[in-house]
Amino acid sequence: MHFQGMGTLLSLKLSPKIARKMLLQAHKWTGKEALADGVVDEIVKPDVMLDAALKIAQEWAPKAKAGVYGVLRNELYGEATRSFALISHVHSRETNRRALVKL
Repeated sequence: MHFQGMGTLLSLKLSPKIARKMLLQAHKWTGKEALADGVVDEIVKPDVMLDAALKIAQEWAPKAKAGVYGVLRNELYGEATRSFALISHVHSRETNRRALVKL
């Protein structure tokens, strides 16, 4: 099986055009460009960054407790997770054993 590594993760989150920009051009975004391209979810000034991060965490916490986050994560990264499972190796042999760590 051919595994595309980091490109798989990026293509699941970003549009093909933006993923190419990231992978092939090593593009460096401004905050506004990153927000417009979907690379980041929010931009804030450095002095309020922690407060903004905590606010987002508080908004997501009830959903995480309800198990919604796991469902969304599997929806977003499911194909990459399956790809990682297929290339897991034990003693140089491919295996479909469950991973012992969470990514």
